[in-house]
Amino acid sequence: MTKIAIPIVFLLSIIIAVATFRFIPLGLELAYPDMMHQIINARSFFLAHIIASSIALALGAYQLFPNMRRRFLSLHRWTGRVYVLSVMIGGISGLIIALQQEAIIGSIGFALLAVIWLTTTIRAVLFARAKMIAKHRIWMITSFALTFAAVTLRLQLAFLFFGLDMPYSQIYPFLAWSCWVPNLLFAVWWVKKYPLPPS
Repeated sequence: MTKIAIPIVFLLSIIIAVATFRFIPLGLELAYPDMMHQIINARSFFLAHIIASSIALALGAYQLFPNMRRRFLSLHRWTGRVYVLSVMIGGISGLIIALQQEAIIGSIGFALLAVIWLTTTIRAVLFARAKMIAKHRIWMITSFALTFAAVTLRLQLAFLFFGLDMPYSQIYPFLAWSCWVPNLLFAVWWVKKYPLPPS
């Protein structure tokens, strides 16, 4: 299953991460026309969030390949450090943006995502520093599941926004929860079904 799933997750992550940088040739307003509220009221935080989160998404996807982790341990550690830094920037800026939203349900959903994303990543770092590698991997799997919300959000957005022809403002409160809660539940199920050996 993982031999099929990991390349798919990696490919989707890279596509979304690269597509995020379309604002470079297009500009933020043209690249993200449905995010005008965030662009107008929190432009710097919005920019920091999309850049840092995209970097975290790409680097986190790379870390999924066990052979790469084992063969290039030094690279794994350095990309891990950049991943954590990117999550910190993306999570904090995302939390600030979420708290500025007018839709309460959507605001709470994205704020919780940011808080849990930061928390799981910090716990993963603490276990890595304590040389408790199995627990580090469990929390990093959970962290990346939340990072992958960037992908699930866009997949759901493509179906709801284009498939059902619903305005973004109408589906925003739903996406604020649906983009990450299933990911988190799947990660919890995964680490329980396939427990790692104790470090």
